[in-house]
Amino acid sequence: MNVLVIGGGISGVSAAKVLLKAGHTVTLLEQTDALGGLMEKIANCRVGFKTFYAEIEGMPGLEVIRSTPIVDVDKMYNKSLVRLEDDTLIEADAVIISAGLSPHEPKERTGKRILASLDYDRLIDQRNDALPEDLKRVAFVLCVGSRCQEYPLCSSVCCSYTLREIKWTFQRGIEPHLTVFYNDLRLFGQEFFMERLYRDLGVSFVRANTRYLEEDDEGVTVRYVNGGQLHEERFNYVVLATSLRPNQSLAELGQLFGFSLNEWGFVKESEPLKTDAQGVYVSGGSLEPMSIKDAILTGYGAAVQCMREMDSGRHLPSIQAYREAEPALEQPDPKAGSFLFCLATDDPCLKMLYEYFSGKFIRMALDLARQGAEVRVVTRNLACPSYAELDYEQARREGVIFIHLEEDERVDMPKGEAVISGPRGEIRLPAAKIITMEQYADGLRDREFLMQYRSEPQLRWSPTKWDRQRYHAGFIRYPRAGRWEEREILGALGEHFIEKDEERILPEFDEARCSGCGSCSDACPAGAIEMESKEKPISIFGPLGSSVVPVATVKKDLCFGCGLCASTCPSDVIAFDEAP
Repeated sequence: MNVLVIGGGISGVSAAKVLLKAGHTVTLLEQTDALGGLMEKIANCRVGFKTFYAEIEGMPGLEVIRSTPIVDVDKMYNKSLVRLEDDTLIEADAVIISAGLSPHEPKERTGKRILASLDYDRLIDQRNDALPEDLKRVAFVLCVGSRCQEYPLCSSVCCSYTLREIKWTFQRGIEPHLTVFYNDLRLFGQEFFMERLYRDLGVSFVRANTRYLEEDDEGVTVRYVNGGQLHEERFNYVVLATSLRPNQSLAELGQLFGFSLNEWGFVKESEPLKTDAQGVYVSGGSLEPMSIKDAILTGYGAAVQCMREMDSGRHLPSIQAYREAEPALEQPDPKAGSFLFCLATDDPCLKMLYEYFSGKFIRMALDLARQGAEVRVVTRNLACPSYAELDYEQARREGVIFIHLEEDERVDMPKGEAVISGPRGEIRLPAAKIITMEQYADGLRDREFLMQYRSEPQLRWSPTKWDRQRYHAGFIRYPRAGRWEEREILGALGEHFIEKDEERILPEFDEARCSGCGSCSDACPAGAIEMESKEKPISIFGPLGSSVVPVATVKKDLCFGCGLCASTCPSDVIAFDEAP
């Protein structure tokens, strides 16, 4: 089977990786002159993509075509005959659309002192020997071109990417004054640890929806409304976190291949990762704004969906993705009359579930409002990625009142009311029924959510993998909108398929000489080494005795044989056999 993958970004390459492993041929069509999509444009992601792509580069069965547009598509005997601008003809049994996302071009961007995120990324690139001398006061403005009338969707990754740009700024060895202007800090996973760290380092976070920028030769004046008052600050540079929108090629591709787009310009799914055109599948940013790890996951999943239907799935192993049912959240009785939902917590475990509770509470609030109840939602961070932003807007239109806490405000809940207090005074919000995140915490605290037990880099490159025998999907991977569960199951199947026969060289430990220092365990990026207490014989100026000491052991299902443990061992007790 020959599969045409349109888009040479991370999601398209992920799909190609699964298909090539199954023995199919792949034509990877990239309409620009460089593979990598948006990752290729980000200095600190470029190497990661090249390493990922190197695993399939030059493989038999892979053909890569760059900078050659499609001019015509004919359907014949369930095949797509695709003609390119240079008259090349591709006969494809199936097509995967992985065209990616396009950064919005904001009218405020000048390229001098008002920069888009990618401009700033190039400015602080480690390959630049010298930084601007006046890089002393920098403002980051979130949600530029998203969550607005023109484009109401949330771009899902801009808040997290801004935190990473802050990290890369500090890594250049400078300590400028940094300010982040935001609507909500939507950190879908572990990034709130970074947020806490940067607050402690002096980064300012300001909730401000209305912002006006005025540039001159020496800097930028930012005017904004916060706490009901107009403020003005000067910065040397302003960085705009611009929205991510559908690739402009999707409309033309839809006409050529016969699949539909939704009203926002993304590909419409008829089934998970499948378009409404026969033999045409979809992954990555062509579906909706998403992170790198989700682009990889959907790339794997689209390839699996394609193989299931086009070759009856005969190449696919049978696995049971690890799933757990989510706890039932009891719907409040509307007869109570007035309700207050609180989306604010200091619990670090619950902070990782802001997206889950935001979706649940908004739907509860909307249902109560439709039954005539008075409903308020007090929120520190309303995490509504992508299409979930539409639910939030719908709830506002139907009478749910949202109260966003300012940075210097806190909320307490004595009996029968919520009290918001801060420098500007106190607001009391009485309610017959108050619903908080903590009330539902007992059913969530002891769950082994994949995104809580794996670091962000591990999740990025292994989006569903717990170990080599267990892959998480749905609620137990990361609680979020239901449409993701089937996508994740398909992605888990693809990830397992890639790794099931992978040859690895595992480390061998000389237990008798191991000092139990734990250096190898600390260095292991996969968490595959643990220190076990074992009884060892000892002899100190006399007869042999024994003692219980820590000894390093390897978890074979987790280890991927990188060798970092051997390179860090001060006792030189770790060895690798030669490759077979």
